[in-house]
Amino acid sequence: MKPASGYDLRALEIFGAVAELRSMTLAAQRLNMTQPAVSQAVQQLEETLGVMLVDRSRRPLLVTAAGEWLGRTAARILNEAHQIGATIRQLADGSALQLRVGLVESLSAPFVPALVQRLRSSIHSLSISSGLARTLRTGLVEHTLDLIITNEQMDDVDGMARQVILTEPYLLALPRTMAAETADLAHLGATMALIRWAARSHIGADIERQLRRMRLDIPRQFEFDSARTILGMVAAGLGWAIMTPLSIFEMKPLLANVRLLPFPGPHFSRQLAIVVRRGEFGVLVPQIAQASSAILRDLYLPEVLTSLPWLSPGQFRVEDGP
Repeated sequence: MKPASGYDLRALEIFGAVAELRSMTLAAQRLNMTQPAVSQAVQQLEETLGVMLVDRSRRPLLVTAAGEWLGRTAARILNEAHQIGATIRQLADGSALQLRVGLVESLSAPFVPALVQRLRSSIHSLSISSGLARTLRTGLVEHTLDLIITNEQMDDVDGMARQVILTEPYLLALPRTMAAETADLAHLGATMALIRWAARSHIGADIERQLRRMRLDIPRQFEFDSARTILGMVAAGLGWAIMTPLSIFEMKPLLANVRLLPFPGPHFSRQLAIVVRRGEFGVLVPQIAQASSAILRDLYLPEVLTSLPWLSPGQFRVEDGP
């Protein structure tokens, strides 16, 4: 039975062979068919689509522009179709041929190479992208991402499973030239610009909520969505910022011109968690959680505690895997 489109995978397979070999006779030999059967299948496909796919008056056979596109598309579709069985079996035992991961931008090197090193034996194809929390959220909900590591709760989205891997505090980043005793937010807000995170970012919204809870009305002047830009502004003496240890981890050259202090007010922090659609990828999710926790514990925790000696291990806390 043909699908509603009027053609099936076999028709695509036949035409794909014709487009590749530029010969119906050679395609018939490859597919163990007769040449008339191949010709008839191509003709039926042309009638269904309403376009000419091959120019039969030319020798060797000439594939039209529409036929060239269909040949490339057919090859991709057939390749994916052939992987269905293997993919289903691998998903059942917790592994996957393909995994699309989204990360918050504060996780790149050394996190990504270390994660790939740990996962490459379990996943045939791995793609990793970074972005704002709301972009990651959209990707997971719309199925363009399979798993995300994000600082967003995602508790308003049904069917999601969440595994916390890190809790880290917010802290102050001041120009190195500023005296430590000036770490009073009202005074800072009145004397120097607060370099804000973009309002559309989750971390920016988190900070703004905390400032409102503290009844602090600090003028808006500068706003960026890049941790590197924010810390660069602070290092240049153009303002101060509220950040987290992970968000500055990769920018060590800038830290020579920055003073990092505890947040002077009620403690608040953010969590990074792995979020995936519930029931997908089986034991692979705990494997990724364990690998992520190990990377953070081995590569990040010692350096963060060395750079911020006033920070207790409980404040920058890597969660044990499931």
